[in-house]
Amino acid sequence: MKNIYLIALLSVLIYSCSSDDSAPNIETLTQLPTIESVSTTTATAGDIITITGKNFDPNKTYVVKFNEVEGTVTELAPTFLKAQVPDEATSGDITLTVDGQTTVVGSIEINTTDIFVFHSSAKKLAKIDVTTANFTYIGENIDYGTNTRGAVIHSTNNEYIGFENDFTQPYIVRINLETGTTTNVSIPTSFLTVGTDFDDTAVDKDDNVYIFHNSAKKLAKIDVVTGNLTYLGENIDYGANTRGAIIHKQNNEYIGFENDFTQPYLVRINLENGNVTNVSIPTSFLADGIDFSDITVDENDNIYIFHDSVKKLAKIDVVTGNLTYIGENIDYGRNSLGAVIHAQNNEYFGFEDNFGEPYTARINLDTGAVINTPIPNSFLTVGKDFDDIAIKR
Repeated sequence: MKNIYLIALLSVLIYSCSSDDSAPNIETLTQLPTIESVSTTTATAGDIITITGKNFDPNKTYVVKFNEVEGTVTELAPTFLKAQVPDEATSGDITLTVDGQTTVVGSIEINTTDIFVFHSSAKKLAKIDVTTANFTYIGENIDYGTNTRGAVIHSTNNEYIGFENDFTQPYIVRINLETGTTTNVSIPTSFLTVGTDFDDTAVDKDDNVYIFHNSAKKLAKIDVVTGNLTYLGENIDYGANTRGAIIHKQNNEYIGFENDFTQPYLVRINLENGNVTNVSIPTSFLADGIDFSDITVDENDNIYIFHDSVKKLAKIDVVTGNLTYIGENIDYGRNSLGAVIHAQNNEYFGFEDNFGEPYTARINLDTGAVINTPIPNSFLTVGKDFDDIAIKR
């Protein structure tokens, strides 16, 4: 009887457990994917990252968040998932959620895009708010801005580096972007025996800084600590009336734009051997004038310049010199101080001094739509002289 009683009691207990809604049903639990890798640890808003692994289920909904900000899943397969980094993303964990279960799959550092201009009148570096054109100042009483030759951002040192020709003793100005601490580094006189004329600073992906030494007719790589120059090329025809220079990563070239008064052209200088290729802008694009301003390059090596004479932005083919125009009747270029590509907004971003009424010009690279934003008067009480826009990516 005792055995019968125990069997009956055990049956009741088993039945009770199996009918309890709170009890887990192993077969209905979602199997989280096994994560093998994340394609990158750094990204910019709009980038696509790939999470690789096993057991992704194309029939399920996955949510990917970047430090708690949800991205967009763009592709899903059994062995990977792709997601786009949202505009509001900040650095932190990447999480993956499916059927209410969340796991951390990695971490990411979100690259921000900061744009700077030197406010000569204030003797301060200014970070520009892209939307409002408000300034955040960096540093005090900085000796820079008399006769400059462009500026770049040196990511490794976290510095804005400008080149001051200064007529007799050229030097680079290094401004720390956090502290405003400034270091001036003179170009040694041993490099100046042939003359002190320079043009068009540019920086490559490895933070090497270049400038064209007009007097020597050579490109020079600058040692940012000593100011020493390492020359590339010989007898290069460039520097009479330039419009800036960029580094073309794919071709490993310093590319400058020479307006040349009658026949504008690109100057392509190979950074390994100093070989030079000049590419003229075809005359078919010059019927309405030859005034250009502010060459710049995007992250995919597309090169842009503003064609003042036709009031249009132009993308340049580096092989043929042909121009593909963007926009119409754009108010920019009269007295501009450089331009950069703002990747997150997909815009050409220029700074127009406008002879005392400075503003930023934002040109959408797809539509040509333009937004001009005046610099607020509250920042102009000490003066309206500016120099050398630069971008930190």
